[in-house]
Amino acid sequence: MYKNQLQELAQRSCFNLPSYASIREGPDHAPRFKATVNFNGETFESPSFCSTLRQAEHSAAEVALNTLSNRGPSRSLAAKVLDETGIYKNLLQETAHRAGLKLPVYTTVRSGPGHTPIFTCTVELAGMSFTGDPAKTKKQAQKNAAMAAWSALKHCE
Repeated sequence: MYKNQLQELAQRSCFNLPSYASIREGPDHAPRFKATVNFNGETFESPSFCSTLRQAEHSAAEVALNTLSNRGPSRSLAAKVLDETGIYKNLLQETAHRAGLKLPVYTTVRSGPGHTPIFTCTVELAGMSFTGDPAKTKKQAQKNAAMAAWSALKHCE
């Protein structure tokens, strides 16, 4: 999942595709892998060794996406594109799944005149509610709520 999202980010933002490198250690019957990904001139490394090369590459891509998403949508082109791709919704869902929590629940309210509606969305996760900035579409309102939740949760860490 993370490798695909990183590749999509590269394609949408006209960056070179991510390139992966890995190291292998351990005996042939039980190898361990650690990977790095080079993305837009930056290198991101998987935090630990993994039992498969694929897991190590996904781990490195996850580090890259988390690092880029923490920069905030206005701080870099990559972070802005991350917002446009809906990465924050994916990150919230993946985090909830890993933590054994119920998946995020989105509630969207439509207001304003019929020809120019405004959508406001709230996402609930782990007993907390986060409201995003209003938007012209339901989809963007959900992305805004997910981005608000992700930003708030990252500041809590």
